[in-house]
Amino acid sequence: MSMDPITRRDFMTGLAAAGTATTVSAADGETRSPVVVTTHPISSPRTSSNRIRAVCAEKLTAAEIGQIGTAAPDLDLIVAQDLADLRTKARDAEVILGAADRDTVLAAQNLKWVQTWAAGVESLPKELMEHPCVLTNMQRVFAPVIAETAIALMLSLTRGLAQHAIPHFRMRKWEGVTVPLEDLYGKILGMVGLGGIGTETARRAHHGFSMRVFATDPKPLPRPDFVEVLREPAWLMEMASQADVLMSAAPLTKETRGMFNDAVFQRMKRTAYFINVSRGGLVDQDALVRALKGGLIRGAGLDVATPEPLPPEHALWDCPNLVITPHNSGSAPIRQVRLIALVAENVRRYTAGLPLLNVVDKTRGY
Repeated sequence: MSMDPITRRDFMTGLAAAGTATTVSAADGETRSPVVVTTHPISSPRTSSNRIRAVCAEKLTAAEIGQIGTAAPDLDLIVAQDLADLRTKARDAEVILGAADRDTVLAAQNLKWVQTWAAGVESLPKELMEHPCVLTNMQRVFAPVIAETAIALMLSLTRGLAQHAIPHFRMRKWEGVTVPLEDLYGKILGMVGLGGIGTETARRAHHGFSMRVFATDPKPLPRPDFVEVLREPAWLMEMASQADVLMSAAPLTKETRGMFNDAVFQRMKRTAYFINVSRGGLVDQDALVRALKGGLIRGAGLDVATPEPLPPEHALWDCPNLVITPHNSGSAPIRQVRLIALVAENVRRYTAGLPLLNVVDKTRGY
């Protein structure tokens, strides 16, 4: 079992949030038919002696297999060697850990639960989203390190690193700064989406930089003490007009696709910055280019784009007041540690008949 610096209490605290959960035990304990509920009740423990067959679509180390196995002694965990092996092994499995494509879902006749390795579910096959099985994701697992990238993007723009310091460093030039330098102290961060990424970034922005945080979210969430205003999504336009930094931390759904458009950028302050670390599809990129080149906003930082990789001929590359990172904001050694900890905890809960963490509302798409 790998050395894990994260205690169960710390891990659960980091994942705690309002949302859906699922119970996994039937009344007789013989069959597990997950039911999504809106609270977090604890179901009766399993009384069946039947072992649970799970197939993993991802490559795991021996230590990771041991960590998951220790969490659930009643689990038979099989790691698929390739896609063909996955589809074969999935036929009589009730649990799939990792990416499940269309044919794998169709092959799995006893499927009850899928634990995907990603936070976003917009690219999962229709067959999985329409399947009665419970789907759980990695929401909040990658959020702490993504929040650090979001803060880094803000600072690289407000302190002129992206526009001036780094280009001049490469040219070995010591020249006066040619772009305005701003501070974040007391500025307004407008956060669109107060899930894992939004919450972690907002906490750091407020406590670390004394920023005032305004936020929108479609869920009826309790307002954290580090958020000054929390409103419904329809408040976006008003929030955009007040924000010094407007940040996208929302999932990509039918409702959010292209939501950052000409109308939003035109409402923003000319001194404001736009940050996107969620999904490229939320942004009308042509509108963003117009806003950047036309001076509607002072700058933007992106970790995501559409398509990815962004083609070298794309107009975004020609915007001098833009910094782009290649969708790597979630990368850090702790990522895999937290991911396996979530998998092990959910496997433990599933085998014990307890509510699962990070249940996806398939209708909403997050």
